[in-house]
Amino acid sequence: MNKENGRSMVEMLGVLAIIGVLSAGALAGYLKAMTQHKLNKNAQEIGYLLSVAIYNNDKLKNASSNMYAELNALGAYTWPTELKGNPQEGYYILDTLQNEIGFEHFADGGTAIRIHIPMSEFAVKVCANYINVFKSFADDLDMIYVSNFNFTEGIRSHIRFAGKGCTTGKCLKDITNADIVPLCTTHCVNSEFCGLYAIWDYPTTTVQ
Repeated sequence: MNKENGRSMVEMLGVLAIIGVLSAGALAGYLKAMTQHKLNKNAQEIGYLLSVAIYNNDKLKNASSNMYAELNALGAYTWPTELKGNPQEGYYILDTLQNEIGFEHFADGGTAIRIHIPMSEFAVKVCANYINVFKSFADDLDMIYVSNFNFTEGIRSHIRFAGKGCTTGKCLKDITNADIVPLCTTHCVNSEFCGLYAIWDYPTTTVQ
């Protein structure tokens, strides 16, 4: 009788061990799926925001420093937002991934959306997600920048991809995931902020 009870206990422990392994695998799969869902949702949100901003560029020019209020009036934010920052350092909002989203006009012309991605284990994936959004607007954007920020050293490196009209060199329309992942790894790992800029309505027709 005791032997039978002992054998049953071993079997029970074996079953529990198998369940534990399966549960861990299921949890890992669930977390991966949830991360991808958040990235997909964020891409849709930023894509819509960018499309509204580009289409209504004339209104944003007239709005000047009140671009955020103008975009809000246009329904560009599909998630709850709150204006943060100050006039000296610049205003921004947070997207659903808690990254800083800002807009600015350049003195020599052009409007830009800037995204600052803080260092995290997901920084490369998040960076790649935004660049793929920018790529879908390759015919509307004049250029994008990917920059590496460190507050004590300044910008350490940056790279530019030309948008509409680009036929040679680094063209946004031609960038692939095989290019994007190493690019984001270089600029978003071991930096305090990874900065992405997408620029449109720039005075130069074609940026090479």
